[in-house]
Amino acid sequence: VPACSTAATSNVAFADGTVAAEIAATSAARETGLMNRSSLCADSGMLFVFPFDQQVGPLSPGFWMKNTLINLSIAFMDSTKRVVGVQEMVALDTVNFHRPDTSYRYALEANAGWFTSHNVAVGAIATFTLPSGTIPTR
Repeated sequence: VPACSTAATSNVAFADGTVAAEIAATSAARETGLMNRSSLCADSGMLFVFPFDQQVGPLSPGFWMKNTLINLSIAFMDSTKRVVGVQEMVALDTVNFHRPDTSYRYALEANAGWFTSHNVAVGAIATFTLPSGTIPTR
């Protein structure tokens, strides 16, 4: 059984399940993400928090799986916490970049298949509160 993180977390709740998510609100934390971890506890993940909406286009940044050893699912949410995209990501894939078709403010990574198994799809609404003092930076 993997040791679950003791980092600052927020419970990201959907109608059929909740992810205990570590917060990645700085550029360094977002860049590192879940790299170099051999496992992720059940119902755990990482919430990427951006200081402003991430625009989508040919040159927009996305998520990739460099040095990420576990298969993940990612849900992108807009500033109202509505899911605007859900994608599956394969461990160590450095070819494919993952981004939704529309702008987003948050991205939640969880174990592969989590969103499907908890009926989270485009249009679902998340409920969460960021830990006190969380200030997203560029």
